[in-house]
Amino acid sequence: MQLKGLVKIFTIALILISLFQLSFTFVVNNFEKKQAALVERQVKTENPTLSGEALEIAKADKLRFVLDSLSSKSVMNLGVTQYSYQEAKDQQLNLGLDLQGGMNVVLEVSLDELIRNMSNNPQDPALNAALTKAKQMQSSSQDNFSNLFVKAYEEMNPNAKLAPLFMKPDGKTITTTSTNDQVRAAIFKESEDAIDRTFRVLQTRIDQFGVAQPNLNLDKNRGIISVELAGVSNPERVRKYLQATAKLEFWETYSQHEIAQNIMKADEALRSYLSSTGSKDSTSVALNDTTKAAVKDSSLSAALGKSDLASDDTTGFSKLSDEQKMAKARAMNPLRSFLLGGFEVRQNPKTGEVINMPMISYVYY
Repeated sequence: MQLKGLVKIFTIALILISLFQLSFTFVVNNFEKKQAALVERQVKTENPTLSGEALEIAKADKLRFVLDSLSSKSVMNLGVTQYSYQEAKDQQLNLGLDLQGGMNVVLEVSLDELIRNMSNNPQDPALNAALTKAKQMQSSSQDNFSNLFVKAYEEMNPNAKLAPLFMKPDGKTITTTSTNDQVRAAIFKESEDAIDRTFRVLQTRIDQFGVAQPNLNLDKNRGIISVELAGVSNPERVRKYLQATAKLEFWETYSQHEIAQNIMKADEALRSYLSSTGSKDSTSVALNDTTKAAVKDSSLSAALGKSDLASDDTTGFSKLSDEQKMAKARAMNPLRSFLLGGFEVRQNPKTGEVINMPMISYVYY
């Protein structure tokens, strides 16, 4: 009898624990459904012309932003303790692909392209022939691609050395005297680094989708990454995003001071044009409340430059009302009166060198 009572106690305890764990899933799902409904109404109100895939993308982006902003909101109160949305989501059951659907993607790092880019002659016939044969060998071998490539190259070119194909001007890693084994080691190291970088990039990208408990498996030997994302609502969009190639580009830009000089010249030209045409727009403009507040905070003073206002003080500028000041400032600088927070010259306090700021100004709209 005592044993039966103990079994009942454990059974009841197990049921209570299971219900407690299930409660997190119920609370999270209910909270997300309510937010999704609110987001859908808001998106349709703000963008009535959206439909189809564009509408679904807009709703998903908005919902992700809303849920991120509510991560600390309390969604479960047990009296003695409370759980925020993020804490409850971490505790919910992982239903997996079988129960809630989603997507499973297998990605392969292009090690053949990596090796081709490592060489100093990507068009070399022997190199490309060995890469093609290594790809064929990979389908029936568990060996890493670096070893397969070197093996294929040596079989097709028994007396050839790999060093001339991969030797760089710096001569640090591979030199003219490097053996094929040393070249193999250099290729293998670079391949491992590329696989690790790709894996980290995918982890970062997946985190942005807000998928609960994503499953990533890495086969470093073959350069294959398996990704399981349960509960994804737009698999095609995620697939394109994961397969997108990241590129780092450098662009030559103008300095802040070069742009500022051009804006000042454009301001002078606009003032001359408005004066010659007798336009009233240069002296009477309806500014919104935000811009008026900025003027009262002397933001407009910074935009126009101290010299402009100081020179006008002698003509009674300081005695004018705020509205008159704005109208007069607009007449003096019809373009720069809308460009706030810019044209600031900053210097390195130690060297006195002028620092180029990343922003020219900002505009209220």
